[in-house]
Amino acid sequence: MQHMSMPLTLKARSYQAMHVFDNHIHIISVEEHLTTFNNGVAIIFEQQCRSKLNDQRFILAKLEYVGWVEEILELNYGILKTIV
Repeated sequence: MQHMSMPLTLKARSYQAMHVFDNHIHIISVEEHLTTFNNGVAIIFEQQCRSKLNDQRFILAKLEYVGWVEEILELNYGILKTIV
């Protein structure tokens, strides 16, 4: 049986809003004129860090990121679609 795959698209699809993890998120340009916003994101993640390039001792550091959503893109890889 021959495997039939969908062709890759050459363009990413762009969105101005999406619903994810029970939250409705907009891109920042949609809400620039508003006084309340729904485009912020925050995350705390762990990463191994070292003080110098040749330092062999790594420590596990908790890093925080706070920012906003500038773009919502859908990438189509044939049988796999993903939002970034």
